[in-house]
Amino acid sequence: MSNLRDFFLQLETSLTSGVSVARTLHLLSENVSGFGMKNKVANMAKQVEKGTAFSTAMEQAGKPFSSMQISFAKFGEQTGTLPEVCGTLAEYADKEMNLEREIYSSLAYPLFLLFLALMLLPVLESILTPDRAISIPWGIARSLGIFLVILAALYGTFKLFATTAVASILVQIPFFGTIVKKLALCRFTRTLGVGLQAGVSMGQCMETAISVTSNPWLEKELSSLKTSIQRGGSLADGFKSVSALPSTIKEMITVGEQSGKLPEMLKKTSDYLEDDARHKIQLISKLLPILFFLPIAGFVGYIIISMGSSIFSGMESIK
Repeated sequence: MSNLRDFFLQLETSLTSGVSVARTLHLLSENVSGFGMKNKVANMAKQVEKGTAFSTAMEQAGKPFSSMQISFAKFGEQTGTLPEVCGTLAEYADKEMNLEREIYSSLAYPLFLLFLALMLLPVLESILTPDRAISIPWGIARSLGIFLVILAALYGTFKLFATTAVASILVQIPFFGTIVKKLALCRFTRTLGVGLQAGVSMGQCMETAISVTSNPWLEKELSSLKTSIQRGGSLADGFKSVSALPSTIKEMITVGEQSGKLPEMLKKTSDYLEDDARHKIQLISKLLPILFFLPIAGFVGYIIISMGSSIFSGMESIK
């Protein structure tokens, strides 16, 4: 994501200075990090030199460019506002990158503690109950297997989330479901605000914003909003029919539309949702280590009690 942020930021700077798209892409291909990205940008530069539109070159390059970025770039070319659109996309990529880093860093520490605890468990078992414990290497292998199963379960959960039925269940889970919904709504409102600020039509913005939520359950919820907009209804009225949106968000959007500052209000709404989700993620990152250690502490306590009862029984038999 940092590559994309730098890519669009440098594009905005060069295009604003009057440098051509092809020349800018050539310069970027020399400076961009990552072998794959470097080759893609170089190929894009060659295509643009031959007369291919910048947005078409992005589309042919494929990943890491999303359908939203391609759609907005195409609009920027059509309206002559490509530098401004690139600046907006750079800001969007920066916010997405910061949010992803926040999520990964919040999960990394609890997972590390879980891994450490599982690795220490066989050692404790061999010390406290040497007669019943399996060998340490086999114990560590068992713990590693448990850790890999947990990682596979987490990965499978995220994959299953791509289906509407499973997503509908997951978003109902207390606390976790709230975070998922807020992150999806954050992406939706941010994309909508970015598109409108760039001058993209409401219908096109709505279609793109719904698709980038990466949440099939929310996409289904927002389908009525899309239909309402296509029929000429206001955004505020359309949002009233969406149960997934909190009343506070609906009010903010209504005020933004009535005051003629809808793009700005949508961006403020996305910032509000992001801050709220970030706060909850930080809270989870503090609670997870405790939840991970409770079963292990219980197991160690059980072993100590078992040892104590064995020693007490031995002393009684001696008497």
